[in-house]
Amino acid sequence: SRDVLGAVSLHDIHRPSEPIVQIYTHSTTFCQVAPCCYTTNTNQYNTTENGDLSTSDGSHLIALPTEEHSVAIIRDLRCDPTTNPLYRIDVGKSYGMLTSLALCHLQETSQHLVLGCGMEDGSALFCDLRANGSPWLIDKVEDATECIADDMSKYMCRVKLGKDPVLSLDLCSRFTETKTSIVAVAGCAGDTDELSELPEQDQGTVSTIKVKLANKMTCDERSNTTKTMNASIRTRTRTCSVESGGKVGVSVCRFRPDGRMFAVGGWDRRLRLFDRASSKPLAILHGHESSVTAVDWEGNAPTSGLLATGAGDGRICIYKVFPNTSLKR
Repeated sequence: SRDVLGAVSLHDIHRPSEPIVQIYTHSTTFCQVAPCCYTTNTNQYNTTENGDLSTSDGSHLIALPTEEHSVAIIRDLRCDPTTNPLYRIDVGKSYGMLTSLALCHLQETSQHLVLGCGMEDGSALFCDLRANGSPWLIDKVEDATECIADDMSKYMCRVKLGKDPVLSLDLCSRFTETKTSIVAVAGCAGDTDELSELPEQDQGTVSTIKVKLANKMTCDERSNTTKTMNASIRTRTRTCSVESGGKVGVSVCRFRPDGRMFAVGGWDRRLRLFDRASSKPLAILHGHESSVTAVDWEGNAPTSGLLATGAGDGRICIYKVFPNTSLKR
């Protein structure tokens, strides 16, 4: 909710009228809650003996804004919402307020998280929340503060996307035999008149970003070979053309669960699909009469091709795009 309580509620789809959990963030910004996501490369999901989804993927964690506009917290939905959060991340006031959040779980360990923060000044910040040595882990803040102050770049990096607020951010993880990296997609607000004065390569309001993580370390490891985190823009992509006079801003970006493509909801009332590797456009979908403000893929979307969108016009549209029926469910 966007009242003074900033309430976030979790509901059972079979009994939606009464919330299971309710958390009061007291945030008055437009920054939304971000459930923890993870990239599935095998289209298989880990399940418990009872057939439920396993919680080792971090699906019980959420990132939330707070009444302090530069501070985000991460909570475990299985815990009492009135207790301390797991993490408290203060990115500083120099970037303005938080305008979007994204939380990603790295598959090789159940304790390694990366938080993305879209900022009012057009910056995208990325924070490494690995449990071993994280400066933001609540029960280790006092021990880690001195170590982290020496070199914060091992745990956080920044890339400037423009001067307009980053209204949406999503993350997916990539793995090779030697390293793990994060790919982010970010959508920004945009004024057509202002963008028209920029070079064509800088007019895009959709950016893909590559984030390289630092080597694993703890506070007592002072190796000169430890690398810092780094983020760089891979591509910039436009929605509608600036010349058309259309609304070029972006409200929401979401990766498909396997990370191979992403969907972008625009101010121009359209949903666009892009290939992750090349950022080339794949499709433009119609169905709304106002800005597309919500997008979500079905959990088995690599096979089913299903995704849903919502907008201020009150409509929910469901699309089937690029289904792959040869994959086993």
